[in-house]
Amino acid sequence: MSTIGAQRLKPVNRHLVIVPHVQKNETNSGVLLPDDFSQEEDRYISASVVDIASDCSSDFQRLRRISHENNIVVVDRGMIEEVKLNNKTHYIVLENYVIGILRGLDED
Repeated sequence: MSTIGAQRLKPVNRHLVIVPHVQKNETNSGVLLPDDFSQEEDRYISASVVDIASDCSSDFQRLRRISHENNIVVVDRGMIEEVKLNNKTHYIVLENYVIGILRGLDED
């Protein structure tokens, strides 16, 4: 019998569990903006990949073999799903909405 606190979301059906890289409501000068201030958001956002469904393409399967800090993808912000379970929030995206994998100039 597993404990609720020890569970994690395992993605299936070509999904990836990600951590979106969102910016806080802060200006370049460091001044905090009100929470209700609506700043124009970019359509695409970078995100760290936490887990990958086993039926994702080979490009994503390769991410399993490299260090987690290099698992950065670019996704369509509007396609990120927020899943709240047991007081924990998970973010998932279908592999079709990942438009690229960020790599250094010397990486494939």
